[in-house]
Amino acid sequence: MDVVYTQPLKELLQVSTYFKETLIVLVASEKDEKVAKTNDLIPCYLVTENTSQSDLQKLSGKKRAVVGGSILANEFAVKIKADYLLQPSNTKQFFDLGLAKKLSDNGTTVVLMFEELLKANSFERHQYWKNYIEVVRYCKLKKTKFIVASGTKDPLLLRPRKTREALAVLLGLPQEIARAYIEEEVKSK
Repeated sequence: MDVVYTQPLKELLQVSTYFKETLIVLVASEKDEKVAKTNDLIPCYLVTENTSQSDLQKLSGKKRAVVGGSILANEFAVKIKADYLLQPSNTKQFFDLGLAKKLSDNGTTVVLMFEELLKANSFERHQYWKNYIEVVRYCKLKKTKFIVASGTKDPLLLRPRKTREALAVLLGLPQEIARAYIEEEVKSK
């Protein structure tokens, strides 16, 4: 399982078939959702703190993801019981044991979007690594699911499963658990 943003569908399908990967595509509209479903992709709505209550109610029963990176966004993911919390930390640390416990109770998966890490300059990348080592440590302590996803808008930048597993292991997650979390997401399709 890999998480990517909405992108050119034809190229995405070709590359995902090559990697034999199930993709979760972050969508913003029902039209994008229909296109994803007809092409055997898993749609997941990207919501923010500014999403209205009525729109959130329409999305109940569907997969939802929140881009974190601030205290407000991370707590919003807990409040709506999002399926995925993307980038809960960046160059600043906004993740702690309390948040990890709440996410674990909600069944929310914490996702490091690898593309965001690549975009950062060397100093910011150092901060990301330092913060994500802590995020993984908190996730392990509270048994919160943690995965590394490609998180790209370009189909040619998809990362193979082995690479994403290796990054999770580098961050401190045991290899068996990293593999199990990725495979578990595929089964819950």
